[in-house]
Amino acid sequence: MHWLIDGYNVMHAAGAVDGKSGRARFRIARRRFLNELADGLGTLVHETTVVFDASRPPGDFPVESVYKGITVIFAVADEDADTRIERIIAHHSNPKALTVVSTDRRVRLAATRRKAQALRADDFLDRITTLAHERPKPTADDKPDAKPPAALMDDAEKAHWLQVFGSIDDEAAAESLDPKPAGVLEQERPRPKTDQPPRRKAVAKPNKAAKQDAEKAHWLKVFGSIDDDPAVRKALNSEPTLLTDAEIAEIQREIDLEP
Repeated sequence: MHWLIDGYNVMHAAGAVDGKSGRARFRIARRRFLNELADGLGTLVHETTVVFDASRPPGDFPVESVYKGITVIFAVADEDADTRIERIIAHHSNPKALTVVSTDRRVRLAATRRKAQALRADDFLDRITTLAHERPKPTADDKPDAKPPAALMDDAEKAHWLQVFGSIDDEAAAESLDPKPAGVLEQERPRPKTDQPPRRKAVAKPNKAAKQDAEKAHWLKVFGSIDDDPAVRKALNSEPTLLTDAEIAEIQREIDLEP
């Protein structure tokens, strides 16, 4: 709750303003009013702003200052205190938490338009002695929600998905109890970088005799053994036959008879 008070309006309602007093006595009366206001508000002084009319800066206060925790403003840059109070109400971030104290009808209407509370000066003076002990009323923003937010899943749905996918906590515990083998860890460990190129592994050259034996075995596997073919074996094992003189003469005679 923040209090916005029309200073001279409340001083007049309290009888603290005397039209016949001089400037010095008027300043004393104004400071006494702020002292009594601070005593009555207690810890609420840090949530209180008092606005005074002023055509020029006062001699005993800055234009804007904090006095005993109260924010004190002299409306030098505005037409009057009512205009400054209306501007504060219009730009307040949470007007519902604001209580405006003034008997001026114009100020009270500006407060009710923004749904701020409006309190007459004499009513405020009646409450000043107990104001510091009053419990602040909760605003609309402070009220808890009537209904709690609905749960994303009910118990039946949770049980179903736990049965389908299992518990994530159980899987995490199993992974922590089942460390990776040492070989896997060695593979994942990054090797230090060096400027030297990697060495090539020496590859042994195959023996020439072993190569020939391998080729023989390959072709025997493809075509089989010549000795296994009966026709080939008969042709190779038969003795060579020479032509007789009569066979040679017969062949020559056939050649001669050709046209």
